[in-house]
Amino acid sequence: MIKMKYGVKIIKNRHWPLSSLSILIVAALVGAMLVALIYYSLPALMREGLSVYTTNRWNPNANFFGGFAAVYGTFIVSLAAITIAMPLAVGSAIFINEFAPDKLRGFLIAINDVMAGLPTVIYGFWGLYVFGPMLNPTLFTWLHDNLSFLPIFSTKPIGGSYLLAATVLAIMITPFASSLVREVYVGVPRIMVEGIYALGLTKWDAIRIKLSYIAKSLLGALSLALGRGIGETVAVALTVGGALNVSLSLLSPGITIPSLIANQFGSAYTQIEQSALLSLALLLFIIGLTFITMAKLVLLRGGAR
Repeated sequence: MIKMKYGVKIIKNRHWPLSSLSILIVAALVGAMLVALIYYSLPALMREGLSVYTTNRWNPNANFFGGFAAVYGTFIVSLAAITIAMPLAVGSAIFINEFAPDKLRGFLIAINDVMAGLPTVIYGFWGLYVFGPMLNPTLFTWLHDNLSFLPIFSTKPIGGSYLLAATVLAIMITPFASSLVREVYVGVPRIMVEGIYALGLTKWDAIRIKLSYIAKSLLGALSLALGRGIGETVAVALTVGGALNVSLSLLSPGITIPSLIANQFGSAYTQIEQSALLSLALLLFIIGLTFITMAKLVLLRGGAR
């Protein structure tokens, strides 16, 4: 809506009240979840302190609730997953935007969207019954046999592991990350692209310059994908091994915060055990919220150039 006041045009967005209400509702829900998690985490945090996060002994029968193995596993699996997903997401976005014919481009985008919408339990069972049995005796065994002098491949693969969970998680978040990267990539100003080709540069030169131009936004997009994947439960719980273990080897079984909560909460009959699990959920909530907030800020700053 445009109004005239003292000869000056004033532009008013008629949808602003509705947008403001939506933002307030979302903020209230996030705040309510945070307050609830803090409230139910207090018994464990007041009794155990930060040892809930820093010690590695989880034995409810003996009233030990140290979740460091889950915290460690969450970071290891997430970082390994984004390391695997990054080249896949960027490569697929470049291929779709730069090289794929129009008909193939539409088909690939549709497949990408379908994969992004698949239930995570499908990825989990696929990783457990297909991907794991295929990778453990082949690629993972080769990594151990030939690169066991590296601590990250020092353990013989026998089942679920950090690396298997990270691989499945990477495949899960790649479609989402690819969509974000694709949107950022097509946002490069057309005048800049025309200037690149006017200088006689090749398509590969243009791709390299575009990637350098969107580097910050690219980082934000991948961080947003990581923020979405860091709390994944079912697929990771089925493939990570479920061991309260801290190991430098990616081929070792381990556990993450979501998988520990999924495995233990149903049998957590005491208030202190439930509170300890919820204190880990609080940490996961803060980590995920931090990643997503930082990613959004980076994307906004990158898009404002």
